[in-house]
Amino acid sequence: MSDASTNKAPVSYLHVCPDCGSTLVQPTFWEQAEARGHWRVWRRCPECDWRNDGVHGEVEIDAFDEQLDLGSQELADELRALEHSNMAHMAESFVVALESDLIGADDFA
Repeated sequence: MSDASTNKAPVSYLHVCPDCGSTLVQPTFWEQAEARGHWRVWRRCPECDWRNDGVHGEVEIDAFDEQLDLGSQELADELRALEHSNMAHMAESFVVALESDLIGADDFA
């Protein structure tokens, strides 16, 4: 008996740059290929400007899509943290300005 995992095609990691190893490779364009369940994807590495296009199957595309989703979530989380930090800093500055009598009613006119 053969192991089912040995029958699967190896998955390439489309989010990893083969030149510099960056995990930030992004799709720049994609279109459905002639073969059913395959996509032609143009990719670019933002760190070394490596570019490539190729046809990939559903398994590779699904794995790439998952990595893109994870990256998007990471960016959104970082943005929320930065917004929170900036708002906290602005609130602290406003309190200091109020306590130092640097803000008056005419500032809101």
